[in-house]
Amino acid sequence: MLPRWPLIVQVPVTEYWVLSDEQKFMRQFVDQIGRERTMTTEEVTGLAQVEHGDDERTGALVGRLFEAAIGAVDMVSVYLGDRLGLYRALAETGASTPAELASGAGIHERYAREWLEQQAVTGILEVDDPAKLEGDRRYSLSSAHAEALINLDSMYSISPLARTLVASIQALPQLMEAFRTGGGVEWSDYGSDMIESQGDFNRPWVLSLLGTQYLPSIPDVHSRLQSDPPARVADVACGVGWASIAIAQAYPKVRIDAFDPDEHSIEIARGLAEAAGVHDRIRLEVRDGASIENEGPYDLAIVIESIHDMSRPVEVLAGIRQSLGTSGTLIVADEKVAESFTAPGDMVERLMYGFSFLVCLPSGLSEQPSAATGTVMRPDTFRRYAAEAGFKQVEILDQVEHDFLRFYRLTT
Repeated sequence: MLPRWPLIVQVPVTEYWVLSDEQKFMRQFVDQIGRERTMTTEEVTGLAQVEHGDDERTGALVGRLFEAAIGAVDMVSVYLGDRLGLYRALAETGASTPAELASGAGIHERYAREWLEQQAVTGILEVDDPAKLEGDRRYSLSSAHAEALINLDSMYSISPLARTLVASIQALPQLMEAFRTGGGVEWSDYGSDMIESQGDFNRPWVLSLLGTQYLPSIPDVHSRLQSDPPARVADVACGVGWASIAIAQAYPKVRIDAFDPDEHSIEIARGLAEAAGVHDRIRLEVRDGASIENEGPYDLAIVIESIHDMSRPVEVLAGIRQSLGTSGTLIVADEKVAESFTAPGDMVERLMYGFSFLVCLPSGLSEQPSAATGTVMRPDTFRRYAAEAGFKQVEILDQVEHDFLRFYRLTT
């Protein structure tokens, strides 16, 4: 167990001189990261020092958070390796010295060496001989790790998660203000990393499974998408368009209208659809889903991992319902959280709550009025939204197996 750290949160100025150097450091650290109000005498007394209590529980928490800090550093290092092209350079050129990586990736040699050493120490990269001089060591990326860090189509792809986390942290000043005021954080405040990483995080399963396993597991939907006259599909809150591309590739007859309110996402989607050779069957438009009621009739509408983000989910669902044909179906994929709140929760629940307070809830609150749903949208909450939007039936598609998402079928 890690030693118990005497964390001094705050003490009166007159007593500062009695603190040890470590305690003074910890006090300065806490001051720097943000205690921005003057504490009362009662608060000073109550928080002066962590009491000697249940050392085992205290130590366990410190150990857990210390390990989390190391993990956070790893994710930032992965972000740098991803965004600067360092992993790709190593995969293409093989084992490299710091100078060789710096030359190939266009970065400074000293930074290359520090990053390479950190990556070897943390076990992401391999080094040929640690005993060599620092400039002579050769570092390599194994094919197993390259699969997770470079191949965005792989089901093991993890680098988009690093981009999501870094994008979330970049918006912390706006998020802190939102916490104080009850306002929101604009989607644009999270930057292009958030937009691209959200698409890339879903990309592997969407391209590999949506049109080949998930939709075929719904027999009447699968049959209609294969039939004449060509089926019409609406992809609402389409993001960068991977679902539209996957459906177009799996069902050559369909015609797809894809909508998203974010202009940058639609711009990316147009380029991806053209690169995939399906742009002639996908119409992409900057538009909110609540306004598509007259665009149908659609045989199928699909919304992937977006309902919980929406300020007005009922209005969007109502717009989709009105756009469906008489036998049309809406498929919604959203977070596979527990049926009800429990604490402590499992790792999925912990991750979803993290995304919720960092991104999804503040983004949803950036427009008013807002349902303020957040990432952790329980099935009962979604059923209520669907009923208020006029859908008569909500079915959970148990045959569609996904670790993080739950699939719903809505009919009128």
